[in-house]
Amino acid sequence: MGTLGAGVIWSLALGTWSFAAEAPVLVSEVTLFGDMECFKIETPHATYLYGKRGAGFASILDRDGHDWISYRHGGKALGEYRGLPKCGQPVKFFHCGYGFGQYTNDNWFTSRVTLRAAGHGRIRSETRQGDAVGEWDFFPTHATFTLRKIPGEKFWFLYEGTPGGALDAAEDFVIRPGGKRTPLTQPWKQVVPWVVFGAKESPRGLLLVNHQPDSPVDSYVSWPYKPEKDGALQQMTVFGFGRPDWQDPKQHTPPMSGLPARFSIAVLKDTTEQTIAAGMEGIRAEIPNPKLR
Repeated sequence: MGTLGAGVIWSLALGTWSFAAEAPVLVSEVTLFGDMECFKIETPHATYLYGKRGAGFASILDRDGHDWISYRHGGKALGEYRGLPKCGQPVKFFHCGYGFGQYTNDNWFTSRVTLRAAGHGRIRSETRQGDAVGEWDFFPTHATFTLRKIPGEKFWFLYEGTPGGALDAAEDFVIRPGGKRTPLTQPWKQVVPWVVFGAKESPRGLLLVNHQPDSPVDSYVSWPYKPEKDGALQQMTVFGFGRPDWQDPKQHTPPMSGLPARFSIAVLKDTTEQTIAAGMEGIRAEIPNPKLR
């Protein structure tokens, strides 16, 4: 064992670093599907599997092992479409599948740990051409993304995945400000500062927060929202801060602008009003720019 400072312990044998604090953050490296190199970030509330090449999450696991994203190669909405934050369009920047399969390219991200401190780690990802740059800050209770650069400076922040491990649109749900709770069968469009996704399989919730002072549009729909030729229907969420709704002719054109941009995520112990409020308070306390809500 060796010490890197400020309560940080480095294990040469395991190739991981941890924080000697009440709530540690552990980071190691794993390979998924035989070819996707990932950072594995373990916190008291969630385990994140972050694709190094694509700079996005393949999995976000709650403490019971439920995967709230469930990416895999192939399978369209059953696998390769899933991810977070998927900020780019039409190029899938910040998507774990970027660089694989139908998203093959030669402008991969390089992802590396750039900060090791007590209860706080940071991963920075930058494309080979330097045209897209983002950073994730991991804390014991949540993680915050800072988008620093993206081609065209237009973006959105998407959650395309599986609440509780599998999308059951009729019984899974989303909570919006004001206590509005709707099943995932119900699409909507509304500008919201945060949402919480919940599932029948788990008492936990996935909180997503937009820290920009305003957003032109936000929306949700299950995908595919109508039966496809192969019968596929409602296989993943499609929620986006800055995503036009499913009926908008510009639904595939990101409208958000203004960099740097920040967004946060957290796996909550439950979806009660009190827990959501506490989660929001903890996240906002870590945001360094007072202009960002």
